[in-house]
Formats: sequence, structure tokens, C-alpha cells
Amino acid sequence: MKLLLFPMLLALLYTNADAQIRDTTKTKNRGVVVLNPNTRRNGYETFSNSDQIVGAGTGPTTVITIDHRYEGLRGTPYFLPAWHKGQIEMTAGQNYTEVPIKFDAFRQHLILLRTWVGNDSIIVNADQVKSFRLNDIDGQSYLFKRLPAVKTDDETLKEGYFLVLYQGKSALLKRVLKRFKQADYKDPYSTGVRYDSFKDVYSYYILKPDQTLSKIKLSQKALLDALDDHKNALKAYVKGENLSVNTEADAVLVMKQYDSL
Repeated sequence: MKLLLFPMLLALLYTNADAQIRDTTKTKNRGVVVLNPNTRRNGYETFSNSDQIVGAGTGPTTVITIDHRYEGLRGTPYFLPAWHKGQIEMTAGQNYTEVPIKFDAFRQHLILLRTWVGNDSIIVNADQVKSFRLNDIDGQSYLFKRLPAVKTDDETLKEGYFLVLYQGKSALLKRVLKRFKQADYKDPYSTGVRYDSFKDVYSYYILKPDQTLSKIKLSQKALLDALDDHKNALKAYVKGENLSVNTEADAVLVMKQYDSL
């Protein structure tokens, strides 16, 4: 009888131990897709020595080449890599202040760190967000808005967020995106780039009072063509102020002058 009870007891202990394994899916980053550059490494690198790969004493030694050329990930999918205190204005009217947030520019997601729930991070439903403001450690403030009602042929612009460079009767907006590029060094005709990377991608838009959204290049000709109803007056203003209009600061000055006419 004792011999039968002993294996049953072992089975019960094994079951209880297995049931107490922590749920690794419940991490503080739940809801956020985390890119792990190590997943791009050669699987053999998980072994501690060559004996584990080919087996010790099983015959002639087999040499397995491990590709160590991969250099990891450069850049970040986030507009600002760290958590920063900010404000969120919801479409339903609620306002949240001094909350830790990040903007994932790659996926166009606003992420909120819920410090009151074990530092759990969640993606805020974009349809419920009117705008949010990020404040960096240097005191610089960045206002992002959603514009689902703009008049444009590009429906994708109604999703995601725009960084507001200037807001008056008209607005100068900046689309902040991130582009992911994989390492490319293994094929004979590869570029030799040994790291994955996130690169900044910016585009600029003018929003007029009638909610028409127009994409522009950051140049004098493109900006004045987009503001053609006061083109001559603005051209004289640019010349008089000696503006190059190839910087965001100069473009903001032109927009302010346009709204004053």
C-alpha cells in the first residue's frame, strides 16, 4: 500500500508546484509590443558550449560557425524614449494631468503607465483621445492632436497623431513617424548593415480654417503655394524679414503672418 501511495504523492506535489508558476504574460509592459533584438540571433547561441550542440564523445567533432556579426538595435520606436509626465484630453471631456505617458511613433500609439496598478502600461484607445501633451526633462512641451474630421484624400491621416508646431486660425502640423529597418548582412548582395534600426520620418501639413489638410515641403515655394490666397503679401513679408522658410521656426512666422492678413 505504501508503494502505491508514494508515486501518487509525488504526482500531487508536481501538480501543485506547476500550478504556482508565475504567469509570465502578466508583466508591467502588458499591452505593449516589445521588440526583442535577441530574437534575431542564431539559435545556437543559447547553448553554453559545443558539447551541448554536437554531443560529447559521440564521434568526430563538428565545428558549427556562430554568426556574431549582429550588432543589436539602434534607435527607438518612441518619440521620447523615457516616460514623461503629461496631460491627456479625452473626446468625452475628461482631462488627465501629470500622468506618465509615452508616444509610440512607430505604431502611432499613446501609452499610459498606470503607477497605481503595479506600473502596468496600457495603450490608450486613439478614438477616445482628442489630444495629449508631453513635457520633456528640459521643459520643452509637445502637443499632439488627432484630426479625424479633416478634409483630405489620404484617409490614413485621420488616424494617428500630429505634432502641433503652430495653432491659430490655421495650423502648421508635423507628422512624426518611425520606420523600422532590419539588419541586412547575410546575403551575398546585402548592404552590410549589421543592426536593426528605427529612423525618424517627418512630414509637414497646413490645416486651414475650413479643415482642409494639405501636405507641404518645408520650403518657401511649397509654403507660399499652399497659402496662395495671400501669396504676394507673404512673399513680400518673407523678403522683408529675410526668412529662408526651410526651418520650422521660419515656417511658423509665415503662418502667423498669414493668419494676421
